[in-house]
Amino acid sequence: MYIAHVLVEHSSHALDRSFTYLSKKPVKAGVRVSIFFNHQRIVGYILNVEYTSKTKEELEIEYGFRLAYINELIDEEPILNEELLSLAKSLSKATVSPLISCLQVMLPGNLKPKSVKRVAIKTMKAIRVISDEKAKTSKQNECLEMLRSKDFFLHDVPYSRALISKLEEQGLIEIYDQEILRTPEVENVDSSEVSLTDSQKKVVEGILVTKEESISLIHGVTGSGKTEVYIDLTRHILEQGKNVIMLVPEISLTPMMVKIFKSRFGNQVAILHSRLSAGEKYDEYRRITRKEVRIVVGARSAIFAPLEDIGLIIMDEEHDSSYKQENTPRYATLQVAKMRARTHKCRIVLGSATPLVESYARAKAGFYHLFELPERINKKPLPHVDIVNMEEETKAGNYGYMSQLMKSRLQETIDRGEQAILLLNKRGYASFIKCTDCQEVVKCPHCDVTLTYHKNEDRLKCHYCDFSMNVPRECPSCHSTHLKKIGYGTQRIEEYIQSHIVNAKVMRFDYDTTRNKNSHTKLLKAFRNKEANILVGTQMIAKGLDFENVTFVGVLSADLTLTLPDYRASERTFQLLTQVAGRSGRGEKSGSVVIQTYNPDHYAIALAAKHDYAHFYEKEMAYRKLANYPPYCHLLAIVVQSRSDAVVKRAATEIKYHLVKSLNDAQIIGPSEAGIFKMKDTYRERILVKYKDAKPVYRILESLNDFYNKKQNGKVSMVCDFHPYTLI
Repeated sequence: MYIAHVLVEHSSHALDRSFTYLSKKPVKAGVRVSIFFNHQRIVGYILNVEYTSKTKEELEIEYGFRLAYINELIDEEPILNEELLSLAKSLSKATVSPLISCLQVMLPGNLKPKSVKRVAIKTMKAIRVISDEKAKTSKQNECLEMLRSKDFFLHDVPYSRALISKLEEQGLIEIYDQEILRTPEVENVDSSEVSLTDSQKKVVEGILVTKEESISLIHGVTGSGKTEVYIDLTRHILEQGKNVIMLVPEISLTPMMVKIFKSRFGNQVAILHSRLSAGEKYDEYRRITRKEVRIVVGARSAIFAPLEDIGLIIMDEEHDSSYKQENTPRYATLQVAKMRARTHKCRIVLGSATPLVESYARAKAGFYHLFELPERINKKPLPHVDIVNMEEETKAGNYGYMSQLMKSRLQETIDRGEQAILLLNKRGYASFIKCTDCQEVVKCPHCDVTLTYHKNEDRLKCHYCDFSMNVPRECPSCHSTHLKKIGYGTQRIEEYIQSHIVNAKVMRFDYDTTRNKNSHTKLLKAFRNKEANILVGTQMIAKGLDFENVTFVGVLSADLTLTLPDYRASERTFQLLTQVAGRSGRGEKSGSVVIQTYNPDHYAIALAAKHDYAHFYEKEMAYRKLANYPPYCHLLAIVVQSRSDAVVKRAATEIKYHLVKSLNDAQIIGPSEAGIFKMKDTYRERILVKYKDAKPVYRILESLNDFYNKKQNGKVSMVCDFHPYTLI
């Protein structure tokens, strides 16, 4: 008899422990099983196994409760290796999350310890010769000789099905199912080697002589050739017999990185990201486990790739917020990269034109190795940036969405046969619908936010819970019919350009136009092929796009990120403006940028216009020090949640009391309503903890987690977010 300690698939703190099941047959730790739990058939994950000579009845007497047998074995072999299982346990402790949620985030859908539709292995009928004997006719022998040269798929054989059947009857050939791996399609690019500049060579040489487990930060302006540095570092690591993980913020938005790695390293590269089909993810994952690849290129979750002998982990655009998982387990990708680097004794390389202030501070302090690439390749100039004060535009009688300067620059760009990118970090057509009589706005019934009007569908949508409704004919509050669409989004700007810019061919690039598989690739390919001359989009367009014919970039409202109630608001604004400005003038022609704002003197905007990271860093560090924010402390956001606003406020006050009582050296702020108090019918209070010593923080969180997440029967939940990227 075998006793299996099984983790159930439900990612609940209350069930975050193993449950005992029995098996008459030998089973292994690390495999999934089908079990009955609470009268339901679910999937479990075996943590460990022990053999016993006792009977089921004896064990039930010993344990004091009835025991059930495992219903079915799903896997023959463990789905995670020892390193990744150990990593899941460490991540569970570090993020105060259920262990099962850490296991689930590591695996593709088909392998998750979860009840999901299983992905079938794709096969095709193939033929192989299994005998040296000759066939009965010359035609059959002719076919046989061809088949001996290699294995063929059945549909590729240029002979009749009847002839093939005769050979099979004679025992000369075998028809079998050949597994076909679903490989993501990647567009070909020029794969010729590029000679590194002297600056790039110094960076590569410098990183290669750093110690194992060291972290290097490459601070390089947009267009400075960081990608070629990554390629050359990868080549060196492969020559040492080691493997590489190459991370990008959102793989669907950075197709060039995938194309370049595939073109240089071919089938040695596997791709992992959310836009792959379930079958493609499953097959790419199996290629990695079979050691058929040596490089994994992917988004955040690719950090969990089951790659062995890792010699290098690269995080491109390390500042990007998508490197932080916003659902349980709330991990930072760099945090996981450090854990894997300790295991594999490998180096980590971070790259960005606008590094996180914390990262740059660590590099300046000597905790990271700092490498600078201050110039674009071939010393091409960074684009000239003009700031337009929209208050002055309004005073001059221009009430439109675009300043006169932006309109004229945009028209000139189109007239020259060149292309432009326009950034507006707000999708939809209008920000909200307002009653002009009672001033009420139409809000989401499930969230504390206004509904955004989408003209294409003529519906109001919530961008947080996906609720949607028809546009009301009258005000829900006073029943007036005087409703007005206020504000603007990417849809409205697309419409505005069509009517104000001559010969404009506009393409929109936001979540609404790229939600389908491969839609982002098709849109970008069409823009590259000059099927459109203006690309309008949200912050997605600031990431990794490289179009030689783009010579103008316009930012319609630079204040959108600046006004957020978040200590990173200035940093995010500087990063977004610098990154999107860097899309202009990347080819032979020089570029220009126009930034529209109501805060032209704000340091984040003024210094982004000068491409001046050094002075921005100094200013931002001074403000962080004054307000005691990272890197001058560690930050923890505790979000208390409940379906009842009264219950959540009471629980948050109790949690604050326990924190103050236990943490003498920490600064505790709140509780206060989260930026969006009600989200998906759940009320949210937030407590901020600023601390330097993590040990007492984890001690109190463990006891609070035991009570609020495990013993409150779901009335209250407490979410711990270490090093939060946003406080909304």
